[in-house]
Amino acid sequence: MRNIRYKGMLAGLLILFTGLLLPVPPGMSESARNAGLVTILMAVWWITEAIPIYATAFLPMVLFPLLGVLPAGDTAINYGHDFVLMMISGFFLAKGIEAQNLHKRIALVLIRALGTSRPVILMSIMLVTAFLSMWIANVTAALLMLPIGMALITKEESSGLTSHFGTALMLGIAYSASIGGTATLIGSPTNMIFSGVLAKMFPEAPSISFLTWLKIGFPLVVVFLPIVWIYLVKLFRVRESIPGSRELIGDELKSMGPMSQGEKRVMWIFILTSLGWIFRENLVIDNFVLPGWSNLLGMEHYVHDSTVGMFSVMLLFMIPDGAGKRLLEWKTAVQIPWGVGVIVGGGYAMASGFKATGLAGWLGLQLAFVSDYPMFVVLLIVVGFILFFTEVNSNTATANIFLPVLASMAVAGNINPLLLMIPATFACSFVFIMPAGTGPNTVIFGSNRVTVPEMARAGLGLKIISMVLLPVLLYFLIELFMGMDKTLPAWAG
Repeated sequence: MRNIRYKGMLAGLLILFTGLLLPVPPGMSESARNAGLVTILMAVWWITEAIPIYATAFLPMVLFPLLGVLPAGDTAINYGHDFVLMMISGFFLAKGIEAQNLHKRIALVLIRALGTSRPVILMSIMLVTAFLSMWIANVTAALLMLPIGMALITKEESSGLTSHFGTALMLGIAYSASIGGTATLIGSPTNMIFSGVLAKMFPEAPSISFLTWLKIGFPLVVVFLPIVWIYLVKLFRVRESIPGSRELIGDELKSMGPMSQGEKRVMWIFILTSLGWIFRENLVIDNFVLPGWSNLLGMEHYVHDSTVGMFSVMLLFMIPDGAGKRLLEWKTAVQIPWGVGVIVGGGYAMASGFKATGLAGWLGLQLAFVSDYPMFVVLLIVVGFILFFTEVNSNTATANIFLPVLASMAVAGNINPLLLMIPATFACSFVFIMPAGTGPNTVIFGSNRVTVPEMARAGLGLKIISMVLLPVLLYFLIELFMGMDKTLPAWAG
């Protein structure tokens, strides 16, 4: 692995310096050429993990000013973008929920309520994991559910039973964490990368708010999660009940005691935050318009979803937990994954470089041949490619690399960029085959309950299902809930 990293580092640098010495391609400016070379360098280093992927995201801060792509100030502002701050506020909220142990109570209550036969336990675990992943990081949701899943597997083994239920349960946690994260804008960093890239490359495009994304992402999760559950039940022949599983869940819940003041207060902050995000903008259903709170207060041009998130964060630091501390202490808060925000910011910087230097337009001209193919065929190719590429590369890095390219491809093919960028964003999260493709897979693989062949065997079937269903569902969901034209809109021209 170390040799691959060193070779990747040298290969990336060799491409960069060789490209700088070669003539600028016809029709391309020197700054556009340099932006493209930096993008290739980042892609090589992300794929090979030559240095930590978070550190690679800082390359634009160093190379864009030195190579005349963007001034340092214009580059740096991308790392503090609204969407980066919104995502960080989501991490803080998740950490507050975790600090008060509310996540465990939610999981245990739902699992006990839904039943204890093996298929129902699997469904319960997947539903809870997906729900948590809608609001907290996918890998965090998987980590939170892992101890509960391990306890259930241990209970089964103590009964002297042997089955593939443990493998199905572990994979169910990983897959539902990845799928659930696609439901909301803050559920996965790839969603936030999409929003920022869209805003950077098409400043006149309509903003993708929390509610806008929810209208597409939630129906997709509602469709895919049962499919994955049925698939795992059939593949691993999950049947019957685990003796004593209801007692196990009940004992764990009883040991937690009644809800603490901290749990209750965090729960109310979580509910208010969700409502603040959902009802920030006008909710339009046919001819009925429910005014958003920002519109009612006349501040729709001033506030953002990040405003709601950071307001909730301040409440977490201000309100006591009833046990002598605050709902969220700073020494706990600093444990959030700051590096993910850096990756997202690096992707925004790349998109800014594409836009400012004219690289996006040049790429569009080179990709103009896509206009010769039916739009749905292009969509199938894009989704299929991303689905398999993201198995060998970080899903956040995949989104950073390809979303600006797909935006340019859409313009060249006279296609609405959203019709390619949104499906590609979802495809980045549908990682089922390899342990290293996404955090939840890595967490579950680390439990030593799933082998690489088992994950690959189960994941390949789901990947094929995704290749068929994902583009079809998104093609119609985007048109249905966003009401947009398939041809190039005025804001992208």
